[in-house]
Amino acid sequence: MANYFVISRAKPKPGYAATGLKHLKTLADFTKENGAVHCDVGTIQTGANAGSLIAAMFVEKMATIENIFDHFPNQEFYKEMFSTGNMEITGRAIGRIHHRESGSSDKPKYMVLTKFTSKTEMLDEAKQVMNIFMKNGALSCGYATFGAGDSAGARVMGVRYPSLDAIQNAYEAARASQAYASALSDVELHFRNVVRLG
Repeated sequence: MANYFVISRAKPKPGYAATGLKHLKTLADFTKENGAVHCDVGTIQTGANAGSLIAAMFVEKMATIENIFDHFPNQEFYKEMFSTGNMEITGRAIGRIHHRESGSSDKPKYMVLTKFTSKTEMLDEAKQVMNIFMKNGALSCGYATFGAGDSAGARVMGVRYPSLDAIQNAYEAARASQAYASALSDVELHFRNVVRLG
């Protein structure tokens, strides 16, 4: 079971995005072979970092993060990405997962990442919002707090979907929900970005 995650964002040089995503898929396999529970990779579709690539690695223990990152520099796929100027890491954060829900084994095509700040952890409110998404097209979702990085202390919700249509349905249902409106009124929203998973 994943209790922590690391999310890294990298900007590819022009024309390198497809190759970079291919190497990130190799990176994802490497993380799972070395103890990660799961690893998502994809391309950010919206917001200030549209076009950048991300990798989100999920682990049970922090020691697994250390072990994997200790071994990255010696891997050829990692050198090809980051020792050559092909990609530049522009952000990385570590967080602790509070809640997770999974309702389908279907392969997701998109993930919506929402980052915000709140005075409390809002654990009950997050469960209610996650429940709305899960009942209206989401395949899985998780809720966490960043513990390290530029966004330390901020909250993040990641929700996986099979299609853009499913995202639309989920947010139409959310907008009609008093629980969602109440939760949104207690936070400062930083971004809501769509990621096309690779």
